[in-house]
Amino acid sequence: MLRAAVAVIAEHTKLSIGNFLFLQGQLVSDDLVVGIIDEAIKKPSCQKGFILDGFPRTVVQAQKLEKQGVKVDKVLNFAIDDAILEERITGRWIHPSSGRTYHTKFAPPKTPGVDDVRKTGFYFIAITFTL
Repeated sequence: MLRAAVAVIAEHTKLSIGNFLFLQGQLVSDDLVVGIIDEAIKKPSCQKGFILDGFPRTVVQAQKLEKQGVKVDKVLNFAIDDAILEERITGRWIHPSSGRTYHTKFAPPKTPGVDDVRKTGFYFIAITFTL
């Protein structure tokens, strides 16, 4: 959802997708993300329900959603082996100017290190996490 919103903004401004904070590893404000979610759930495709994957992550985020009229009625918590999570996270790559993502194992580019569409290089998404 966030990548789609960024793509629309980039399309209508002079900003490249690589200029956006979340692609530089910085956090996006709760207000911005809740606003994007609020707009998305007003679409006809969400009228019968929707799934928020990874959001809300905190009580504050849930409260902000609630103020927008969104009621979280079910939460799923998946217990996943740390080695699987590490493999999924450390294999992620991104093409900076388009925002296209790849994974070294699960969704590799046709040519290693080269974006499938623009045929230019990309870089590893630096992610810090504690297991």
